[in-house]
Amino acid sequence: MGKNIWGIILASGCSTRMGRPKLLLPYKGKSIIRHVIDESMKSRLSGVVAVINPKIAGLRNEVSSSGVSKLVLNEQAAQGMSTSLKAGLMNLPPTAAAVVLLGDQPLVTSNDIDAVIRCYEANEGTAIVQASYQSKRGHPVLFDCSMFPHLFHVTGDEGARSVLKTFANQIRFARIDKPFPDDIDTPEDYEQLLRKEAKLNE
Repeated sequence: MGKNIWGIILASGCSTRMGRPKLLLPYKGKSIIRHVIDESMKSRLSGVVAVINPKIAGLRNEVSSSGVSKLVLNEQAAQGMSTSLKAGLMNLPPTAAAVVLLGDQPLVTSNDIDAVIRCYEANEGTAIVQASYQSKRGHPVLFDCSMFPHLFHVTGDEGARSVLKTFANQIRFARIDKPFPDDIDTPEDYEQLLRKEAKLNE
């Protein structure tokens, strides 16, 4: 287990581009969100906070039965990803670092999360660690608690992008040798995910 390093799963999106609740779509025998939760809980994270949109039918039951440390209902989900990030941060133990994960990235594994944690632990004083998949930056992203005041100032649907841009010179990268784990935002994304899985099983 990572010492005082918690995961925040952002799962409050409205799935407007998908046209149906994307986090509940099946993939390899379970829902997309369940893949993200299960991999988070297999990792060295000390705990996992899932922030969800309570208006998505069935999502609360799916997440509450998963064993996450905390389930947070984001009533302001329509105001953008920043509201989910702040809700997650407010539910962390004092002085905990935060590993931010996206609920629609089922291809992120516990090994990816642990790579970010190891990079943070090996470099004392590091403020931000970001996963880098064959040189393409993505999630998970770890923020030391010293960065939280800046994260509380983000607005709308930007998530932590502005903070990553402002403090770009303070980011360390956890280099992960695998293809970038795409978000599942559209029906085409989902079909591509299923096609890749079918190819692996041929």
